[in-house]
Amino acid sequence: MMMSYDCDVAVVGAGPTGLTLANLLGKAGVNVVLVERNEQTVQAPRAVSIDDESLRTMQAAGLVEQVLADVAIDYGYQYISTGNQVFAQVEPTSREFGWTKRNAFDQPVLEATLHKGLARYSNVAQLFGHTFENVKEDEDGVTLLVRQPDGAARTITARYVAACDGARSPLRKIIGAQLTGSTYRERWLIVDLAQTNERFRLTRVLCNPARPTICLPGPDGKRRYEFMVHNGESDEEISAPEKVRELMAMFGPDADAPVVRRQVYTFHARMADKWNTKRIYLGGDAAHLTPPFAGQGMNSGVRDAHNLAWKLACVVKGELGAGLLDSYQKERAPHAWSLIELAVNIGKVMMPTSRPQAFLVQSAFKLMRFIPPLHAYFAQMKYKPKPFYKAGFLLANDGGLNVVGRMQPQPTVERLDRSRVKLDELAGDGFALIAYGENAQETLAACADVDFGLPRLARIAINPHYMNIDRRADPSLVAVREVDELFENRLPRGREALIVIRPDRYAAAAADVTDRAGIAGFAARVRELVKSAS
Repeated sequence: MMMSYDCDVAVVGAGPTGLTLANLLGKAGVNVVLVERNEQTVQAPRAVSIDDESLRTMQAAGLVEQVLADVAIDYGYQYISTGNQVFAQVEPTSREFGWTKRNAFDQPVLEATLHKGLARYSNVAQLFGHTFENVKEDEDGVTLLVRQPDGAARTITARYVAACDGARSPLRKIIGAQLTGSTYRERWLIVDLAQTNERFRLTRVLCNPARPTICLPGPDGKRRYEFMVHNGESDEEISAPEKVRELMAMFGPDADAPVVRRQVYTFHARMADKWNTKRIYLGGDAAHLTPPFAGQGMNSGVRDAHNLAWKLACVVKGELGAGLLDSYQKERAPHAWSLIELAVNIGKVMMPTSRPQAFLVQSAFKLMRFIPPLHAYFAQMKYKPKPFYKAGFLLANDGGLNVVGRMQPQPTVERLDRSRVKLDELAGDGFALIAYGENAQETLAACADVDFGLPRLARIAINPHYMNIDRRADPSLVAVREVDELFENRLPRGREALIVIRPDRYAAAAADVTDRAGIAGFAARVRELVKSAS
């Protein structure tokens, strides 16, 4: 007998990961039940940095303008030495994914925006105030036991469960996953302010072993201070109101500013060894715990949501096989771990353990100023690991184009009527076949009747910035001109390229082919990839 489902996907946990996932699934037409034990979204400040990749995901969810309304965009970092001098500065200017790389936000406001976004979808049911208690999984689906606000038990049947239930995830324990990695002994005091008297816009990092301190600006006059807690200082002592005022008086003009939160935390660099069963998938803090120093903890969870959302949508709608979901951990775990390692290494710069160590590290950064490539590497945030999947739903051999497995750029493109738009707006929510090069329109025309085996495949020809759109070509084919040279700078110059881009904007396959035989062979390889996910 076929199982009767209450929903396609049950999402447990309404933090940023769960809310983003629910919005993406809702937009894709998937039936969702969102289960959250609290009566409302989080009210206290938590994460404070949202990056360009996450903003691109908000764009995919149809909420980027609403999110940006409450974000302070495009800010950098200053690293300050023990002698109170700036020894390094990070102010990235590139916009390769269409958005600014460093942006400040307020997590309660973001969650409220994502929560409000769910009202767009009648296919998303929200069960706030419902506590997850247990789950039973079989070949056909899952049955969740939850406790309603009145104490009554309730069961929910679903095809799949997304466990976005936080660092202490009960679902992680149920599927038998173990956290590997380290919990560090250093403690930090977080102080969040409702209003600041400090007008300096960049984040300042005081890398002084006497008291490593971070001062982060936020939107709408908010600010966060983070102070390293020394051995011998108790949590109660360091977070006492008079001690907090003393610490802030040492750093700036905010000693008497209104405090929203004071909290001591210990940071973790840990990852689950197992991200899923056949029907249950971990995301966000349930799968990985990231130190705060690179501002990537929440952003990694948003990446999980985008990766998992399109795969679940394709599977439950019958567009691709369930084997597609086997690629989730293969793709996400290595990249999430690379960002954990980045955070750990940045932490070593931020919190030197002695003055000699601080002197050596800070002197090395000062010397970088005289070596332009090294200086740019740091100032432009090139040290941040690029999103790159080496295994998963992809064809690794792309003939030397070096694009497969990587998130593709989002240039601004110009249409024939000279109107301009970001590329993702043309690509839509599904797969996209991009023809790039001086002969892109001819190449795309040669693909017109070719079956690539992919659902909802948008087809777009992108001309380099120095080539006008060919007005003689078939007007029914979407053709644009790249404005800001992002594809041009990434691809080998002079080569024509066909790139299959997934819904999460990563390249699944690519080839340098223009003739019909080459295109047919490339399409056959893509169809084999699709077949392998059955």
